[in-house]
Amino acid sequence: MAQLFSLGIIRAMKKHETPILTRVLYTFAALTIIGAVVGGVMICSDSVSEGIAVIVGGLFAGVIYIGIGQAVDYLARTAHATDQLSTILETSITQRLESIEGRLSPSTSLLVRVDSTPPPPNARTEFYYSTDGTKQGPASANDMRLLWGNGVVRDDTPVIRDGESQWRTYGELLALKKRGHDA
Repeated sequence: MAQLFSLGIIRAMKKHETPILTRVLYTFAALTIIGAVVGGVMICSDSVSEGIAVIVGGLFAGVIYIGIGQAVDYLARTAHATDQLSTILETSITQRLESIEGRLSPSTSLLVRVDSTPPPPNARTEFYYSTDGTKQGPASANDMRLLWGNGVVRDDTPVIRDGESQWRTYGELLALKKRGHDA
């Protein structure tokens, strides 16, 4: 299992590539700084203060280009790392589920319940339910608990009690039972 997980991480680990925009911004920064220094030196022969102002302005603009380039690269690295993490988690979870499924016998079912609503308590009543548009049953309250626990019957599954004419969802029936109403 650890080897499979390691292989998944190795496969998912790709090198981050610096975005083209970052390279362009770094190039602009270099050209701006070089141009400002050359231009400032040439202007310094006429006016020292103007030459220094051109050099300082060019350096400032170059630093801004570098900062923007770093921000773009940071965003690209973050997106890359998020993608890497998603791939690693997906690989890990898939391998873990396959491992669990491999250890289960074909007759074992995984029960995954998100809500904790109890099934109807009355074991004498018979119910009919519809999962594919056809009436199925009869099923006792205990049978309904099992069907609900196995995910065959869900809270939105249409259910009708024997002798009634109105279909309700299983969730509505549970809510009525919980409030003590005889639905």
